[in-house]
Amino acid sequence: MEELTYGRAALLHAYVAADGGNGLGDYGSESESYDGALRAHHRAMLDGLQRLFAIELTFEGMPDQRARVLFMLFRSTAGSLNRLTTPWSGFLEAGLLHRHLDDTGDAGARVYEASHRIATRTDENRQDHLAILDDLLTVILGERAEARFTESDLRALGIDPQPPDVADFDDLDGY
Repeated sequence: MEELTYGRAALLHAYVAADGGNGLGDYGSESESYDGALRAHHRAMLDGLQRLFAIELTFEGMPDQRARVLFMLFRSTAGSLNRLTTPWSGFLEAGLLHRHLDDTGDAGARVYEASHRIATRTDENRQDHLAILDDLLTVILGERAEARFTESDLRALGIDPQPPDVADFDDLDGY
């Protein structure tokens, strides 16, 4: 089996996930311990990938003025991505809500239709944010933008590239 590799997209994912997560972090499992372990994993991945790419994704870590200026937009775009929500974003289990909404007839149907449109546009918005972040990161990384690293490279730094397994956490209700 071929060893997985990690490139610019993995660095971008780790940055956004470690920054707050809702854009890519998969937080919200109703388990504080799992979410904490997942956040720690994303931070460790970010640390390891930054070392491998020889960059620190902070304002102070930028190599020159142009990169610092571009990093301000990068940081702002990542924050914006992590704030994207829909009216349904906070619900892990919405069965009761669906039942009551279904009982409202036409009004409920309009809510579902509008919700679908919002979700579609939010996904498009998310993809546009990621495109901006990737373009900015490509410029910031310069000649390192196409670099690829292996699981072995990460493990050599003491980083386990595998995220925590949700099955290992006892405090998850309904999982």
